Amino acid sequence: MRIVHVADSFAPDVGGIESQVQSLAQAQQRAGHDVSVITAVHAHAELGFPVARARRGRWLTVAFPWVNRKMVGEVLDAGPDDPPVDIVHAHLSVVSPLGVYVVRAATRRNIPVAVTVHSLWWKVTPAAWATFVPFGWGRIRAAWSAVSTVAAARVRRVLPLVAEVTTLANLIDVDWWRPAEPPREDDHDAPRLIVVGRLKKRKHVDEFLDILARARARVPDQTRAEVSIVGSGPRHDDLQQQINDLGLGDWVTLLGHRTSFEVRALLHTSDLFVAPSRQEAFGIAAFEARAAGLPVLGYGGTGLADFIVDGRDGLLPADGVAMVEVLTTLLTAPDELGRLRRHTSTTAPPIAVADTMAAVDELYRRARAMHQR
Repeated sequence: MRIVHVADSFAPDVGGIESQVQSLAQAQQRAGHDVSVITAVHAHAELGFPVARARRGRWLTVAFPWVNRKMVGEVLDAGPDDPPVDIVHAHLSVVSPLGVYVVRAATRRNIPVAVTVHSLWWKVTPAAWATFVPFGWGRIRAAWSAVSTVAAARVRRVLPLVAEVTTLANLIDVDWWRPAEPPREDDHDAPRLIVVGRLKKRKHVDEFLDILARARARVPDQTRAEVSIVGSGPRHDDLQQQINDLGLGDWVTLLGHRTSFEVRALLHTSDLFVAPSRQEAFGIAAFEARAAGLPVLGYGGTGLADFIVDGRDGLLPADGVAMVEVLTTLLTAPDELGRLRRHTSTTAPPIAVADTMAAVDELYRRARAMHQR
């Protein structure tokens, strides 16, 4: 098949959508497909497959995606020596003007279209609808999916005219993250907690630090914990100041950016992964931690619920108040944390690469069937 992915943000930018589109494209290329990507990001990155990049700058493309109509046409219109495009797979966030523009362009050319939503919509309905307004909803025909059950439900609420929205989990190599040996329970006295993610406001790391400080105030003075926060971003200095102000300097360390190999090593020597964001459509870092054998502490009502069973693979409190209660318990009851750790270190997560690739094939089948009708 000739497959064209479109993502407003892509490598060399770093993020969940970027990594997932790249991973899926590479997996499809290894399977023998002809794969390329259209993106609004102009900066170059060597990826091993063709990437058509906006020529007029990313923000101009976001505001006026049709200025790239020539570039889009060059990809979608097969030349005399080129095979026709079999499917366009658009990857949408909250606002994805280029993605929606390419979807419409593919629809006009009678090319089957699949869409995957990588964000939680519903609470941002006006922003999501604003993406579609310039192009006209009636001109879009696609098979829809989202990266988790909760994300799919949000899409259905925003787009009630869409008859079916399936779940297409992110593509993560579980075997690569799995530890070679089971953890040793007597390695250290203080529980080791780890947070991995970009240091941005929407990741709610600042809220987790407040929760951690409230939990610390409720445990005995001799209680200790080692909390590692991995990642870089614009909130680094603010978070360091917050750590100092809350008196958490002896518990919390900002480690900055780490490679995937370094993150994996840190996960293998930790006891609990914390996913502090309340806006996780899927939770890639949390899934990688679960694959690495860690229980996950996050929030219910997010994409984590697709691979974390509350009380078995981790804990999913409903809000910040409940999070304080749960964290206090885990800091003072090592047996409970050990129980969770024993399960996650010996049981693989419920989503494998083969499951995701099968879901992709089914999504493309629906898109082709819709096109034929």
